[in-house]
Amino acid sequence: MAKQPPTKRRKKSLLLNAEQYDLVAAAWRHYKSYVGAFDDHDDEEIEEDDEELEEEDIDFDEILEVVDLLSQLDIPKKEKKQKNVLNEDTFASIQSILPIMLSMSYLHIANYSMSEALEQPPEHYFEQSLMYWPENPAANSLLADYLKQTNLGSDMSTICDIYVKAATYAGLVKDAAIKFTDVPHEKEEDRFDLNEMVDILVMGGALDMTEDDDGGGGEQGDEEEDDNDREEDEQEFHSCSNVEVTSSFMAAMLLSCLDNHDDALVQLQKFRFSHRIHPNVWKMAVGGKDYDDKKKSALNTTVAFEPRMYYSKEGVLPQEYYHRLCTLFAPDASYWDESDYNNRGYYSYYFDVTKNTRNVVEDAIVNHLLPMAERTLEEEHNEPAPKIVICGAEWWVHTRPHSANLGHPLHFDTDEWLLNNKHEISHPVVSSVLYLTGGGAGAGSTIVFDQTPNAKENATQVWLSEPKNNHFMNFPGNLLHGVLPCVGGPSSNSDTDKNRLTLMVGFWTRDVTKGMKNRKLYGPCGPLPPATDEHSWVLEAQRDVKQVSCCTVEATTLKVASPAWETIHDPHGREAELAVPLDVPTSLDHQYFVTNAPQCFTERLFGKDNC
Repeated sequence: MAKQPPTKRRKKSLLLNAEQYDLVAAAWRHYKSYVGAFDDHDDEEIEEDDEELEEEDIDFDEILEVVDLLSQLDIPKKEKKQKNVLNEDTFASIQSILPIMLSMSYLHIANYSMSEALEQPPEHYFEQSLMYWPENPAANSLLADYLKQTNLGSDMSTICDIYVKAATYAGLVKDAAIKFTDVPHEKEEDRFDLNEMVDILVMGGALDMTEDDDGGGGEQGDEEEDDNDREEDEQEFHSCSNVEVTSSFMAAMLLSCLDNHDDALVQLQKFRFSHRIHPNVWKMAVGGKDYDDKKKSALNTTVAFEPRMYYSKEGVLPQEYYHRLCTLFAPDASYWDESDYNNRGYYSYYFDVTKNTRNVVEDAIVNHLLPMAERTLEEEHNEPAPKIVICGAEWWVHTRPHSANLGHPLHFDTDEWLLNNKHEISHPVVSSVLYLTGGGAGAGSTIVFDQTPNAKENATQVWLSEPKNNHFMNFPGNLLHGVLPCVGGPSSNSDTDKNRLTLMVGFWTRDVTKGMKNRKLYGPCGPLPPATDEHSWVLEAQRDVKQVSCCTVEATTLKVASPAWETIHDPHGREAELAVPLDVPTSLDHQYFVTNAPQCFTERLFGKDNC
């Protein structure tokens, strides 16, 4: 059996009297109840005259009670310029833990107030939380999330700095908490388990550390582990802090947006990525010129045609069509709730372009967008072949508030049913984006790589399409593409234009619905929903629209960057120190930073997440 470390004696403290210790005990009970951390063996330590708090009856009043009780103790706030050292002594007594408990309580209130109106706005509670514990990783990280989503006058640089602080504090606090909890400590006043308090407040709260469950092997198997295996297991157990993961990743992403690629690299090296989108691509996205190291690279022979943007002074769609689409898919339109947009996976609609159109979307596609796609194929297709005939169109829409737009993952447009059921890859002949609202510099550029699913080498160049309202961009349907994060404000002051709204259309040379056993409503290439009250947006889309002839449009090539990817090197040899790298946060992973490129993108199509 492994030798147990000696119990560390606590430092005597005379700052609290008996009545104050009772207040702390009551506050701690309320806090544990709120976070669901009651243990059955704690019941014997509960004072008889305290109100019983059942775990199933947890409510918001409990965390308010914590603040009310601790506020009676006159816990000092930290001075802004006060230098705080983070080590295991940070948690050595009740007095040192009380500011942490109060900080975490205010953080819970801030989190609650983001969805429920309270007496003060969320920023007030964030401020209180950080006054008591400025190094609180979770408070810094959630504050940055809140400022990013609400756009409350904080620029991206300020938000990025907060993420960097959160990531830095998470690493330091994690090290200090692990060192402290690895040694048993005497209970203070025979009732306060400091190890438990650090575990709940810091490791489970401020760090949001996830336990690593390897399935176990029974007590006998545990006893037979050698010391090296035990140390490795303990390191792995302690390694995962969700706050550190999220803050580090967000810092890397925003630092890249801000053209601070050296500092971004520091954060990326925590994850063991092998490649990142080249810094020149990010530079170009915020208004830079072409960045082509080869002074215009030759077009990759696997690329059927060069991506292009269509435009005119009035826009590519006649104004009546354009305004109808902007209204049909406005941020507050019924479409988003009725289609359950925020909670569904990918879904789209497919129709035969050779048949009569049924609504304003299909009218716009057939009468205005399809001719531009056909023009592209006629003018720029590299393959000498008979005329390519488009028979169907698949369309879908995306909307993102500028303030919360972190881009869209790199991906390939495919026949999802064929991919999932027969493991075959098929693409539209032309993929396209109609920019409806939210266009302008820094609005989240579309990026297209000269890379196909069967590529053996990484892309050599990237085309960048800057969103402009009522402009239409198209590109070969087999190319890797995505959207960079929004780094600028909307192009106008209207509420509608504060959302980046796009209509995507994949033009197909075959009927992709043939062979589909079930076309699911709100599934890939699904049917149009019935025109009923349940799908009122379909009724609205069917309203007559005045037929207007096609606008006279012009086409232009896109800005291009080369190289497309940069290998991530580790000049300081830190990889050897990072025995357990951070896990990439799935919800934020847009493949701007990857491992095992280019194979990872194809593997991802088949559900193998090796990026």
